[in-house]
Amino acid sequence: MSEQAPAGWYPDGSGSERYWDGAAWTAHVRAPQPAPPAPPTDEAANVFSKLGTAVKKAASDKKASKDEALRLHEERAVAAGRLVTSGIFGTSTIEIYEHGFVRVAPGGERYAEAEKITKKTPYERLRSIAFGVPEAERAHDTEGPGSPIEGAVMQAMSGIVRGGKLLTKGTAVGIAATGVAHLASNSARKSNLVIATDKTIHTLTNQKHNGFIQVSQKEHNAVAVALVEAGNAVLGIEPVAVAQPSISAPPDAAPPAQISVAAVAVTPSLSDRIRELSELHREGILSDDEFSAAKGKLLAGL
Repeated sequence: MSEQAPAGWYPDGSGSERYWDGAAWTAHVRAPQPAPPAPPTDEAANVFSKLGTAVKKAASDKKASKDEALRLHEERAVAAGRLVTSGIFGTSTIEIYEHGFVRVAPGGERYAEAEKITKKTPYERLRSIAFGVPEAERAHDTEGPGSPIEGAVMQAMSGIVRGGKLLTKGTAVGIAATGVAHLASNSARKSNLVIATDKTIHTLTNQKHNGFIQVSQKEHNAVAVALVEAGNAVLGIEPVAVAQPSISAPPDAAPPAQISVAAVAVTPSLSDRIRELSELHREGILSDDEFSAAKGKLLAGL
């Protein structure tokens, strides 16, 4: 090795590299090292630079969006004011705040327990809140024996006894556990709580899944009424005055008393009845023929 060669690693002729200290070989030996990669061309460097810039911008935009959402959430939390009331309706939890805000944790059809409000649940500005009272609350068991729904369920049950079309195992057990009359009227006891906000419209029901079928929780209807009263109060909406009906009042009788209600009862329409039958049909309780026969009976009553 020339004495002019700078210090460094050089092939020693034996397949290895030995360190030259600038004056003599040392005892330090290593395996041959790969050649360093060639520096990128101007075009490749430009592509990598743009890619890196795009990645950094995407990460920056994502963080900025997250920070903005957190800022708005905190602003709305302050604007909402104190919590007025909260309640569980079906599998959903609702909170109403004094300055016209609401938080909703909507449950699902397969939820057995109510969904909980968390610190991330958004504050939404309340626009309106209404409760649809089921007919069963106004006229107990109006879907009595002989009604299209119960008659259809009875036909489905008798089909099992005759060896006809079988229901699914879960549905059959559910019928045995709840009874045909209860199953037939359960859909009629379903009620809705509709909450409209500046973000979306929440349509909640008083039902939860008991492991076999959706079951209406009638006791939750009182919770819905209280939530409607609180919601209308923070919105500044006065309760609707409704006259107490009188079947046969004498000519000289006093005017009917006025009562305040938070929500007007909604009479289920024909489409509601057909929708109830459709739910039983979709769950496999009614066959195609039984569904068609029950729907025909409803339409015949027009």
